Amino acid sequence: MSLTTTRQEGIEVYESPLTFTTLKRAVTSLTTATKTVTAAESGTIFTLNRAAGVVVTLPAAAAGLYYDFHIGTTGTSNSYTISAASDADVMQGVILHMDKDDVGTAVALNENVDTNGFNVPAADDHQLVLNADADGRFLGGYVSCVAITDALWMVTGHLFGDGTVTHNFT
Repeated sequence: MSLTTTRQEGIEVYESPLTFTTLKRAVTSLTTATKTVTAAESGTIFTLNRAAGVVVTLPAAAAGLYYDFHIGTTGTSNSYTISAASDADVMQGVILHMDKDDVGTAVALNENVDTNGFNVPAADDHQLVLNADADGRFLGGYVSCVAITDALWMVTGHLFGDGTVTHNFT
């Protein structure tokens, strides 16, 4: 972004040229066992790229902070976990949970299918834990966390699992 500013009688005046170059969000690959996210990293897309799992701790909820998490490597042991900084910061929202074997197909939700469903946190849940294949730790899953207040994370996304849908929040 190129910007020229001057001050006139306490008012900022933006002069020509005002141009914007390509704006991109930061993308960070996580390959270590733990990551404590900072407020300065708000807006970052984190790719979970450690088959042995990654435990991510969000900062204390502050309205407007937001982070996205992409499963770039299928988890094979341990877990992918996203935790609020404390149990006082709770999660609300919904995550669509799909069977990985249904990728590339259309699934009618009125079918008696127990491998596809919606995951909704309970009132006091503050963690999303993907510690088994059925939990949705397969490649391509995506979770978004947005702080709506200083004590509430809105969590949305989609996960790909294998087997009967499980409750992933705690």
